[in-house]
Amino acid sequence: MATIKLLIIAPFGLCLMMLLLVFCSAVDASDSLDTREGVDLVLKCRFTEHYDSNDFTFYWARWTCCPTLFENVAIGDVQLNSNYRLDFRPARGIYDLQIKNTSYNRDNGRFECRIKAKGTGADVHQEFYNLTVLTAPHPPMVSPGNIAIATEERPLELTCGSIGGSPDPMITWYREGSNVPLQSYALKGGSKNHYTNATLQIVPRRADDGVKYKCVVWNRAMPEGHSLETTVALNVNYYPRVEVGPQNPLRIERDHIAKLDCRVDAKPMVTSVRWSRNGQYVSATPSHTIYRVSRHHAGKYTCSADNGLGKTGEKDIVLDVLYAPVVVIESKTHEAEEGETVLVRCNVTANPPPITIEWLKEGAPDFRYTGELLTLVSVRAEHAGNYICRSVNIMQPYNSKRVEGVGNSTVALLVRHRPGQAYITPNKPVVHVGNGVTLSCSANPPGWPVPQYRWFRDMDGEMSNTQKILAQGPQYSIPKAHLGSEGKYHCHAVNELGIGKMATIILEVHQPPQFLAKLQQHQTRRVGDVDYAVTCSAKGKPTPLIRWIKDGTEILPTRKMYDIRTTPSDVGGGVITVQSILKFRGKGRPNGNQLVPGDRGLYTCLYENEVNSANSSMHLRIEHEPIVLHQYNKVAYDVRESAEVVCKVQAYPKPEFQWQFGNNPSPLTMSSDGHYEISTRMDNNDVYISVLRIGHLLHSDYGEYTCRAVNPLDAIRTQIRLQPKGPPERPTSLKVLEVAHNYVVLGWMPGFNGGLMSTKYLVSYRRVATPREQLLSDCSGGGGFTGSYQISPASGAHEWIEFNCFRENPCKLAPLDQHQSYAFKLYALNSKGTSGYSNEVLATTKVSKIPPPLHVTYDPNSHVLGINVAATCLSLIAVVESLVNRQTPVATWEIVDTLTLLPSGNEATFKEAVINHMARTAHYTTATSGRSLGGSSSVGGAQMGEDITMALAETAGQGPSVRVKLCLRNNHEHCGAYANAEIGKSYMPNSSTLTTSAVVAIVIAALSFLLFLGLLYAFCRCRRRHAAKKHAASAAANATSATGKEYELDSGRPSLVAQTTTAGSAPQSTSSITGQPPPPPYYPTGSLDSKQLDTGHGMELTLSALHDPDEQLNMQQGETHAAHYSTQQQQQQQQQKASHGLYGAVQQQQNGYGYHVTSAIGVDGDSYQVLPSAAGHGDSNGRDPNASASSENSYSNARDLSQDTLWHLQATAGQQIYVERPPSAFSDALANCVVDYAGYSPHINTVTSSLSQQNFSAQPPASVAGPHEMLQAAQRYGTLRKAKPPLPPQRMEHQQQQKQQQQTKLADIIQDLAN
Repeated sequence: MATIKLLIIAPFGLCLMMLLLVFCSAVDASDSLDTREGVDLVLKCRFTEHYDSNDFTFYWARWTCCPTLFENVAIGDVQLNSNYRLDFRPARGIYDLQIKNTSYNRDNGRFECRIKAKGTGADVHQEFYNLTVLTAPHPPMVSPGNIAIATEERPLELTCGSIGGSPDPMITWYREGSNVPLQSYALKGGSKNHYTNATLQIVPRRADDGVKYKCVVWNRAMPEGHSLETTVALNVNYYPRVEVGPQNPLRIERDHIAKLDCRVDAKPMVTSVRWSRNGQYVSATPSHTIYRVSRHHAGKYTCSADNGLGKTGEKDIVLDVLYAPVVVIESKTHEAEEGETVLVRCNVTANPPPITIEWLKEGAPDFRYTGELLTLVSVRAEHAGNYICRSVNIMQPYNSKRVEGVGNSTVALLVRHRPGQAYITPNKPVVHVGNGVTLSCSANPPGWPVPQYRWFRDMDGEMSNTQKILAQGPQYSIPKAHLGSEGKYHCHAVNELGIGKMATIILEVHQPPQFLAKLQQHQTRRVGDVDYAVTCSAKGKPTPLIRWIKDGTEILPTRKMYDIRTTPSDVGGGVITVQSILKFRGKGRPNGNQLVPGDRGLYTCLYENEVNSANSSMHLRIEHEPIVLHQYNKVAYDVRESAEVVCKVQAYPKPEFQWQFGNNPSPLTMSSDGHYEISTRMDNNDVYISVLRIGHLLHSDYGEYTCRAVNPLDAIRTQIRLQPKGPPERPTSLKVLEVAHNYVVLGWMPGFNGGLMSTKYLVSYRRVATPREQLLSDCSGGGGFTGSYQISPASGAHEWIEFNCFRENPCKLAPLDQHQSYAFKLYALNSKGTSGYSNEVLATTKVSKIPPPLHVTYDPNSHVLGINVAATCLSLIAVVESLVNRQTPVATWEIVDTLTLLPSGNEATFKEAVINHMARTAHYTTATSGRSLGGSSSVGGAQMGEDITMALAETAGQGPSVRVKLCLRNNHEHCGAYANAEIGKSYMPNSSTLTTSAVVAIVIAALSFLLFLGLLYAFCRCRRRHAAKKHAASAAANATSATGKEYELDSGRPSLVAQTTTAGSAPQSTSSITGQPPPPPYYPTGSLDSKQLDTGHGMELTLSALHDPDEQLNMQQGETHAAHYSTQQQQQQQQQKASHGLYGAVQQQQNGYGYHVTSAIGVDGDSYQVLPSAAGHGDSNGRDPNASASSENSYSNARDLSQDTLWHLQATAGQQIYVERPPSAFSDALANCVVDYAGYSPHINTVTSSLSQQNFSAQPPASVAGPHEMLQAAQRYGTLRKAKPPLPPQRMEHQQQQKQQQQTKLADIIQDLAN
């Protein structure tokens, strides 16, 4: 067997061989096997046909690469390499090749098993194996390196290569941060001894600078998931990028700094930039600064930069210079004749353009003309003046606020005209003697050409050619005025067109006070001299006033020590001489005219007028004997201390002092051992002090020391006791110096302090009962707080409280409560003990704040004003004001009444008054409630804001506006805030101040009461149901006998009125049906709207539906017993005529209507019933002069009327009125359990007001009120009750039988509630 070797060295041959191998592998079926170095391997060659070795040739061949080699490795049963073994069994179809210890260099390649026929050489069987000996590749290498330097927009190739891998590795490029492989050009190595390369081509951009690319290498020899990689970083040099700023365009205000910034981004960096404007070089700095921008700096600026890469970067910025309007008028003056048309143009340049161009005129704020061209048609003299062209633009500079730019220019319009009326300023000149004055003359119109001004003096009548001209020019000056300068001065203006009217003023010359007689500077007199006087005299213009002053304090004749006589006299020319005599006489002097030591001092007579002042002074000394001045006749020191005994006297001439001790007549002298030292000094005001100093005090030094003072007039002796230190003496003369609402200032005369300067004073004080004249009756009892004020208890209930004043005298004691009475007393305290108490004084603090009324209402129809006042112990009055003069912008209030209040210190009080003189009495359709914005202690300008607010609030309606404030009765200027009245019904709920304990008690009582009511309700309900069943059976039995309905429950039709007419007064019925006016309007709770009532149905305000089953039963029974009711109605009407009815059939209003008002606690609580009755006219107040007291007694029990009464009233009533109201608190609980007991003896305790007040007492009889007043009172006091239809006779008889039992039960309930 011959060995065939083929070696292809040339690259072209290598490539051809590779292509041949690929082609063969594509044509023939072959297996690929992977193995590793040193591994044993079997390549199987199997066949099914029987090939005899004599006829066929068997062999294995091997293709290897690098170098390319094709050789036989076995022929037949002969292996040609020691590392190969054969399993040759052709009879069994086996021809396998065993490879021992595989090697890449020997075995990596293509193995072929072939069987050829001998002779022909044709292949009868062949198998192929591509054997790959796996070896891992070496780490990749990158060209041009791990840092690749590139230039922007210039192509760059990155080549990644790896060697040593079998098979050839796969090389993939990635951009760092991305998992997407990049497209690259790959070049296989073919063996592990040759590089396999992958080349990535990129065109770098600026954004690629610093970007990293990753090369990943892998082949099958590497474990799954493992690879080799390396990175390369790009270092891209890029062309300059230029940015300009800080804003483009850059808007800068003129005369400000403009800074043009040029920012360059380039690699490599540029060292400088170039600024140019219109191609001309400007600067080479990155920031170009123009320190004071002007208009010629505006334009386009270019910044360019070059970093040597061959491409220059540049950017333009526009500098926009903002400036205010520049206004130019061609001529500063414009002259015109009267009657001409004037045209003046205003040229404006501005950046940004102006938003307005307008013309103004100096001195004429109302003149305004818009546009560049000012046009004045037919000018006159008054058109002359300075015209201003004003232009405005809005600038928004960079990094600054919006700026309003204003530019203007002035042109003087000169209209040829003669001057007008002259004026002299000042018009009332006053000059002082010796001073200068300047008078200025002007004319209006001023005249053009410029006029001359001529001055004249003291000219009477018309001006003549012979009148002497005083001066010419717009001003006339008097450099130094004198009394002869006073007089009239005239001026007028003259130009070529004429003479203006003359002006005249009067110059007044004033003279300061000048002394004609002064005081002697020094005067000496003796005590007891009589009729001493001093005189001053001075002149001046205007009349000087004189004041006498002693030691800085003005002398007033009321001091009864001096008599001042002043005499003025006119000396001509308006100059007044004033002589004043100060006489030392008065009731306070001995014998009325003698000098006293206190007359010493500095006396000054002071003259003053509008010009100046002048004074003359005299120092008066009074000769008198010594007078003792020291306060205490004792001093205190302890043993071994140095003591000072002080003797203080006042005397003139100077006194001589002598000291004596005890009964020793010998005077004390200064001792050589220093035990005694005597010194004398002088103070102001002839006061002399002699001090005896005793060193190292002994017990024997205690005693009486005598101080003797002698001068030529007399000698005095005073004793001063030296004693040991001890407790202080009692202060005296304690008095109250000042009282406020929260503090008191006390003053006193201190006693001797016992020799201790650390003595302090303590005030003891306590509350006491306020004097009765300052306190209300119910505020003088027990202690505690009522409302916002504390009531003082009886004496002894409050303990004394101490307040430390230390050494302050006077002493301010605070804090205290307002409107309280206190007792004060004082004692002194030092380390040795305490003094006794001083006298005791009383003081009552003032009132700080007065509360406003709780609630105020005013009814325009009844003129009733209602005021609720909180609990207070102040004596108050109510000031009622009404709004008048609504047409003015500022409201005008006038006081219409002052009401004296009697408030209570325990509970809120209510005051009602009829005020008939309000500003207006028309119906008021809107209500203004609320308080004023702020209170004031007086009525005046401080209420202006409140008045305006009220005036605005009251414009909606023309009814009266009322407000009320509370003031102290003894000081009407001390007032609280205003409270505005609610206009409408005068219902005023009583409010009281409850303590916490009272509230808790009420809550507990209410819960117990509700529980009781629940049980009572269940009991009553059961009984009513039983009664209803009986009545229903009775009604069914009598239904057939009913002849018709003769009454209606809620009738508002005239038929019932006619029925009433049949019973009595036909004429009144006719008038009521045809022409009688409607009843006065009724103002329900929660609404202040006037109700317009018709004649027939006007009184039916709100119909109330009957939804009680018993009420339906009553209606059925009413139909059954119509005939019985008709007869009973006639009888009751006759009884009412005889006795004036339950309320008096003659109760009337001026319009002929009477009202019956009822109320029940509960009965659903959703409506009132007002039963009007037609009757005759009473007096002007709507009351019947003949009404009996029993009517009022019936009214007092109106809230508990029986069903009989309701039936009588229903018979006499023409109409029924139902008024909506909120449900009562006890509506449901007592709806079916009300027992009426009206008409019984008034001694039965009845509930006269709301249950919350728990006031159970019979109301005494009073005068009969009119029906409308009764209605208002019912509304105010909550006595309106829901309308229940009248019961039929059968029901009434049934209830009459149970009345006694129910009355007894209800009396027990009421008694329990009262307890």
